[in-house]
Amino acid sequence: MRVILAHVSGTAKNNLQSAKVEMNRVLDFRGSVTSVKAKGTRIIVEFEVNPKWDLPQAEKVSYLMEWIPAKVKTVFKVLEVSDRDKT
Repeated sequence: MRVILAHVSGTAKNNLQSAKVEMNRVLDFRGSVTSVKAKGTRIIVEFEVNPKWDLPQAEKVSYLMEWIPAKVKTVFKVLEVSDRDKT
């Protein structure tokens, strides 16, 4: 899956590590970050959903699409959450 973030201050490149830490905090047992990269003013975070999480894949994706924007701290703005297999 993929999350596109914008940091409220500073450049995307300078905030890659804090974006990774924040997404790992939000995901907790639900998944793990596989890559973080800057693209212009955006931060693209890709992550894998934990296969041991006891829900069907479609429910995991739906849950994360609601959970992530609600739980990310205000230093980041969530622009998009997507299941990259479907995009």
